[in-house]
Amino acid sequence: MGIEGVPTYSKSGNMDIISTPPGFVSQTSFVLRNVRRDKESTRSVSTQEQTTGFGTDGEDSCNMFLTNRPWIVHGHTIPSSEALRPRKTEGRRRRPLKVSETEVLEEAPVFNPTEEEFSDTLSYISSLRDRAEPYGICCVVPPPSWKPPCLLKEKKIWEASTFFPQVQLFGSHTENPKIKKEADADSDDAAPEEVQFCRIERGPGYTLETFKVFADSYKKRHFSTKDEVMGSENSSTSLKPEELTVAVIEKEYRQLVESPLVEIGVLYGNDLDTTTFGSGFPLSAPSESCKYPSGWNLNSTAKLPGSLLSLEDCESICVPRLSVGMCLSSQFWKSEKERLYSLCYLHVGGAPKVWYSVAGCHRSKFTAAMKSLIPEMSGEQPKKSYDPVMIMSAYQLSMEGIPVTRCVQNPGQYVIIFPGAYYSAFDCGFNCLEKANFAPLDWLPHGDIAVQLNQEKSKKSLISYDKLLLSAAREAVKCLKEYALSKKNTACYTRWNDSCGMDGLFSNIVKSRIKQEKNRREFLSNSLESQRMDKSYDSVSKRECCVCLGDLYLSAVKCSCSADRYSCLSHMRKLCACPCDRKSFLYRYTIDELNLLVEALEGKKLSSMFRWAGIDQKYCTAPATTSSQPEEGKGKETDEVTPCNITRKDVAAGTKEQTRVKARSMADILNVKDGNNDAKETLKSCSKKSNRPCENDSSEVNNTPKKQKQ
Repeated sequence: MGIEGVPTYSKSGNMDIISTPPGFVSQTSFVLRNVRRDKESTRSVSTQEQTTGFGTDGEDSCNMFLTNRPWIVHGHTIPSSEALRPRKTEGRRRRPLKVSETEVLEEAPVFNPTEEEFSDTLSYISSLRDRAEPYGICCVVPPPSWKPPCLLKEKKIWEASTFFPQVQLFGSHTENPKIKKEADADSDDAAPEEVQFCRIERGPGYTLETFKVFADSYKKRHFSTKDEVMGSENSSTSLKPEELTVAVIEKEYRQLVESPLVEIGVLYGNDLDTTTFGSGFPLSAPSESCKYPSGWNLNSTAKLPGSLLSLEDCESICVPRLSVGMCLSSQFWKSEKERLYSLCYLHVGGAPKVWYSVAGCHRSKFTAAMKSLIPEMSGEQPKKSYDPVMIMSAYQLSMEGIPVTRCVQNPGQYVIIFPGAYYSAFDCGFNCLEKANFAPLDWLPHGDIAVQLNQEKSKKSLISYDKLLLSAAREAVKCLKEYALSKKNTACYTRWNDSCGMDGLFSNIVKSRIKQEKNRREFLSNSLESQRMDKSYDSVSKRECCVCLGDLYLSAVKCSCSADRYSCLSHMRKLCACPCDRKSFLYRYTIDELNLLVEALEGKKLSSMFRWAGIDQKYCTAPATTSSQPEEGKGKETDEVTPCNITRKDVAAGTKEQTRVKARSMADILNVKDGNNDAKETLKSCSKKSNRPCENDSSEVNNTPKKQKQ
């Protein structure tokens, strides 16, 4: 049997009818005084603290504390229902944006190469890196002789190719609960400066011809009448087309982004695939005597000899993309996938494009500012195509202390976006922009960071970083070995010689990656049964971790309970609930074999190059041999083996016949041993049909136990 106590109190202050809660002995009452908060006087605050025991910051807590206390006399103060209503505590509030009409952005550098400098694309871009990368973006004005034809104006593309642009609605309010607009914590009456959003919708189909007609008509109508669209007092009346400068349009765009008065909509054709829609550059074969197969032709930029993407077959990255814009259409803040380089060309016959960039060295400041302004969002493009997108003025970011660079790109000019940079842009009228990605050797550190971030976010990578790294190492060892034999200074050797060696950039990157892989295997794979990957492992598509979506080119973990399910070493416990004795560790190369690759890149021993070539050819999954069942007369290797009878003396002399022998056949022909380089015995010729090394070389080429050859 329990006792139920119902607390009652009287507003008149009668203490006889007040019931004391169980456990409280004292029935002493006290009266709360109504103290008004005066912002100009600090004395009232101290009085309130003495009366209630709470400061001004704890006013909500004080009201909640007093609500359920019946022994308090409320004769002098009658709290309202709104004041006593429980309030949900907010973790973080949005900060108000700082706006300044006099803010000036730093201009990006503009370069004018000569004919000779312009002839080598990647070498010239590499020469600009130290000067331009701190800005995140730069502009390149081609020589006067560079006038490629714009194939977009051909009838089959201009009138027939259809695309569906996105409708960008500025000044629209969104109903997404994750991005509700909140009141400013420091303002009681006035509304704060709020972060704006742009709603994205799917638009109707257009061709380039009909889109240009609509874009020109919209631009003329937008600036023709004062206050017709934007309601701006600064708008000019009946501006002529020649009076619409970049500064005038940028001022209109800035007001549209920072403080829109009405809702307007523009169209933007973004990220069009040039393989289906059409490219503005000619698809010329390299054999033709034409200057447009140059690296500045975006159809060949990704596959240039100095670009690592030439070793990767990924259409989503290697194929150029086309963007079609109109006046005030925007490219919202984003960063290139996998932190790749980006080369953008604005085709002739269009309006300028204005870019804003935050360099990769200030990337952390940018993301921190975006999260502080909007805690619920990260500032990047949403996952869904038509989710509301946050728009942020570059001048507002500059007021937040983030260095922002401005760049104006005119038709016929190139813009280079460096790895890790965030960028946005808007169009001054109808134009067509074509963009291609590429990855020179100095991109590798950025690619490594991108892979790690993708794994932390469980985000799928578009390219296999380890496969790209090992493919580049294979080509580097091949060039170094051919030079060691022939002493012929080729362009390939010149490119790799500067980055290889004991302290070379590429050698250190490979060495660091192998060290990381070694540490993982030592600590995570000791309890698993080891097994080398077969050629059918990733013959169809690359393997990814089922947990973090990380690339599994070098190593993986699988279980007998599922045939096509793999994980990385870090998430092998999340692969399945089976015990460890049912799981096995898969590897492509042993750590000793990878250390042999490092020796070959450092150029310590010529024998290391030959031994690595044999190991790599034996265990590497080549595109031509994707089947796991070898056949007698099927699947000839790309590098042909030529039977021959030579001595080691001929190898040391570097005969012409030896220079024609490929990297794979060297390990089969030569029986190279450390300390016996002066031997002159004649070697046996190898068979074309056999992929295995000669019997005399088996102990040196295969640096693995026999039980692993099953």
